[in-house]
Amino acid sequence: MLDQLIALRKKKKLTIQNMADILGIAKSTYASYETGYRQPPIDALIKIADFFKTSLDTLVDRPYKPNIHLDQPQEANCCLIIDGEALTEEEQKEIVAFIKVRRNLN
Repeated sequence: MLDQLIALRKKKKLTIQNMADILGIAKSTYASYETGYRQPPIDALIKIADFFKTSLDTLVDRPYKPNIHLDQPQEANCCLIIDGEALTEEEQKEIVAFIKVRRNLN
């Protein structure tokens, strides 16, 4: 997690003080998160993840690979995208049908 915090902050060209201000905490408190001296509380982790538009799993460097069942309707928080455009429900059904046919041919 320490590497993620530092990398995300530096990518945005932010200082430790900037991050402390964003979180409404002391500079020394935020610095202790990056050095590993202190663990950030969950509310701080959520603020950081929201600020960088990332997931908590990514922030804490935890691999997360959800199973997505293409042959079932997708949840509202999941969107399949090709060439920057979301697939329609009909396109998803066509992909599933194609794969099922291909599997039966092998």
